[in-house]
Formats: sequence, structure tokens, C-alpha cells
Amino acid sequence: MLLTRLRLENFRNYAQLDVAFQHGVHVLYGANGAGKTSVLEAIYYLALLRSFRTSQDKNLVQKGKEMFRIEGIFETPQGSHFKTHIAYSLREGKVLSLNGERVTRFIDYIGTIPVVLIAPSDLTISQSGPQMRRRFIDIMLSQSNKLYLNNLKEYKRALKHRNLLLQQEQPDETQLASWEALLARYGAEIIRKRVETVALLSEWVQTLYQELSAGTDKVKLVYRSGVKNLSDNVEAQLAQLLRANRARDAALGSTTVGPHRDDILFLLNGLPFRQVGSQGEHKTLIIALKLAEFRYLQQMHQQPPILLFDDIFGELDATRIQAMLGRLTEIGQVFVTTTSKNFFEKMHEIPASFHYYNVKNGTISAEVA
Repeated sequence: MLLTRLRLENFRNYAQLDVAFQHGVHVLYGANGAGKTSVLEAIYYLALLRSFRTSQDKNLVQKGKEMFRIEGIFETPQGSHFKTHIAYSLREGKVLSLNGERVTRFIDYIGTIPVVLIAPSDLTISQSGPQMRRRFIDIMLSQSNKLYLNNLKEYKRALKHRNLLLQQEQPDETQLASWEALLARYGAEIIRKRVETVALLSEWVQTLYQELSAGTDKVKLVYRSGVKNLSDNVEAQLAQLLRANRARDAALGSTTVGPHRDDILFLLNGLPFRQVGSQGEHKTLIIALKLAEFRYLQQMHQQPPILLFDDIFGELDATRIQAMLGRLTEIGQVFVTTTSKNFFEKMHEIPASFHYYNVKNGTISAEVA
């Protein structure tokens, strides 16, 4: 998948932007606050209809304006082109169109443009709380599996209704049972897919970690669930847990068991990574994890996803950067933000085409090679 043209209007600090891209590694360099990350944010928004920096679309609108527009023209491996256009208004919300036709069900669109993001916050996935790890697996699977995305949507809807009932003084038990049945059904499917995928990722991360570290340490990913026997009838077990926890959940006003509370464990030589891993080992693990995500989406879509590196080169040493970039040779398109292009100008041994863009105060200037 290639992004060949990006147009922005009133998006962050860009009043107007029209820039062309091609195959290879695109290095966007400039001072902090110049608008480098906003370009990656716009590409990410075209793919997932959301920002990775804020949960409020209104925060993306340029100050003093009422709306923003993002338009991307993409090329598939087969050589065909398509155009995605997103307009967001403070009054009317979000409108999405694909090749001029309005898309009313966003769930049908997600996955059209596969993308992998590595940002500074991602470097804490293995050290932070389980929410970040669930978010990682959900975003990856939502881009590659429409059924998973639908199950996740329906699960969240049922979870919201059960929680609202639990917060009532005397919740209707018939309604509770009805929503719990849906939670068990969709939750079991979510858990099944996560378990299957985490097992596959574990194999890939193990190989990539050893390649990146040039070591022999054993790395493993394990899915941890409130459902104890994941090889048995998960739906029945989940339904039983929901019933058994009603009193406690009612006291808390929230549902305490289900895939929204599950976690992914990272192990280093059989021990919890967060307890025994050094900062450098954690960073190597996350790079391996993100490269495994790239491989997974590439396999599912039969084309390489767009890869976004947002200002992570201050967090990684030269050895890890070199090892990571060495695995970009078969990647169709990469976008990198950095304050200096000096490091990349020395990467002559990397067999990939590099393109440089100077970003200043909401403007982008492509450098001629």
C-alpha cells in the first residue's frame, strides 16, 4: 500500500497542505512543534478514523476554524488507485467518503489502509498497564479481521448496557441476563481470536528479538484471561463468571471479568519481562513486537502496511536503529519524523530509497536528490 498524495485543510497547524510521496523511506525533519507528527497523525487518521494523540476530533481542528479535511490518494500493489476523503465539522461530526461515495458504516472501511505505528508511548507497552496491550492487539486485529471488529463493537455495546444496569439501585435481572448472554457470546469470540493471534506473534517475536539482540534469550507472549480454561467452552465459562460476579460488579458499578480486563504477558527466559528486563531489552522487545505486527498485517492483506515511526530515534541507540532499518528493505512505504536527518544520510548500506522533507511551521518542502 502506497500513499501517493496527502492533502490537508485546517488540520492541526496546517491551513493547507498538498504533498506527494512515493515508494521508500520518507524522513520528515524539523524542529519540535513544526508539524512533523501531525503528518503521521493524518495518515493514521485516514487508516483508522482516529488520532493516536487525542480521543477528541475537535482537538485536530486548527485554532479559529470550524472544520478540517484530510484527503489521501493511495496505490495498491496491483497498480490501481483509490481516494479517501474525511471531513470533520464541529457541528456535523465526521463524514467519510471512498472514491467519492459516502461510507456510512465505518466498520466496513477499517482495514482498507493497513498501518503500523511506532511512537514513544509504544515503547512502554511491556511496562505499562494491560490497557495498552489490549489496545495493541485490538487495533491490529481490527485492521485485518472484519468479524473481530464487529465482535468488539457488539461486545462494547453489551458491556455499556450491563454497566448501566449495574449502576441502578435495583437492576432488572432479566435484562442483565440478556446482556450477559451477548457479552459471553461476543467475548468468547474475541478471546479465541486473541489467543490464536498471540500464539502466532509469540513465535515471530522470539525470532525477531534474537535477530535484533544477536542473543539467545527466550521471549514468549502469553494471553492471560479471567477465563481459566481457554481450551474448553469459553462462552459457558464467561457466562458463569458474569453471573457469579453480579453482586461484586453491582457494588463497583462495572463489569470485572471479560476480554476488556484480560492481559498479554511478556516473558524473558520464563520470567516476567517487566521485572527482569532492562530498558534496552524492553525497547528491543517492542521493536520486535511492532515488526511482528507488520508481518501479520502484511500476511493478512497480501501487501505491506504503511509504517509510521514517530520521533522514536531519540529513544533508541544507533545499534537498534541500524538493526531495525535493516529490516525495512522489503517494506513499501515508511514515514519517519525526527529533529535531524544527519543519521539517515549516513545509511548508505541500507538498500532502500530515502526521501527528505523539511517541515517548518505548517509547511513541507521536499528536497531534490
